[in-house]
Amino acid sequence: MGSANVSASVSVDAPVELVFERITDHEAMRDWPGVSKCVLISEGEPRNGLGAVRLITARGLTLHERVVFYEDPVGYDYTIFKGLPVEHLGKVRLASTERGVEVSWKVRLQSRVPLLAQTVGGMLQRGLPGALRYFKEQTEAASRRSMATPP
Repeated sequence: MGSANVSASVSVDAPVELVFERITDHEAMRDWPGVSKCVLISEGEPRNGLGAVRLITARGLTLHERVVFYEDPVGYDYTIFKGLPVEHLGKVRLASTERGVEVSWKVRLQSRVPLLAQTVGGMLQRGLPGALRYFKEQTEAASRRSMATPP
């Protein structure tokens, strides 16, 4: 059985509540680099939380992902249960720091087919850092806008 681990992280200068709200906004992922579509097809508890199912199209693949762990504002886990020929468990975690929030995204891939998990993992490792940089830029811009707008 082949396996691969992928990870990326980014520091975001914004309140943890905003970072969590945005990282769990499945439909907003459609604007991330490499993603052409992302829709919530089944609500969880809360809406984007435990049990939520999203359909995501990225780099020509259409995937169905289910949230299997959700804790506000700690993070969430998800599995891909349709559309990928490997087992996929993603873990997204948030940790408050002096300058904002550290967002850590880790993925564990497994496959019975030799080298398949490593191949998929390599593709993911090339795209995930850029997606997190985009998330950082967009979230920090939203944070600045909210601070500039009086309550």
